Amino acid sequence: MVRVLTRLGEVKKGLEKYRDALVDFKLGEVSGKLRAIVADETVEVKSGEAKPIKIKKIAIPGSHIIYMCGYATNRLGHTIAAGEETPLPISMDRTADYTTFVAALSGTIEKDDLLGVAILLPVDLTN
Repeated sequence: MVRVLTRLGEVKKGLEKYRDALVDFKLGEVSGKLRAIVADETVEVKSGEAKPIKIKKIAIPGSHIIYMCGYATNRLGHTIAAGEETPLPISMDRTADYTTFVAALSGTIEKDDLLGVAILLPVDLTN
């Protein structure tokens, strides 16, 4: 009887760890990434107003869609969208550099404040 010794099991475990390191969460078979939405400027906001705020850049890989986490992470209000000056097709790599912020309370958003969380999900484009 011949016994073949390989590192195949080790390699498979290493690949699983590597794959898991590339994503921040899994929901069934869907895996995604979480990105902090951080203010890149100091802004005064008033209760009830929606205002664009410059944020630290968030890279959005091609064929990924972006959702805003519904849990409020800033006491003054909520992020409802993120984007860039020139919208690009979903199939292309993009960068978000501003967010739309809706203020529930009046106050000051300081540079480097956490405004929200972006959820990046991969999609298979069919057309």
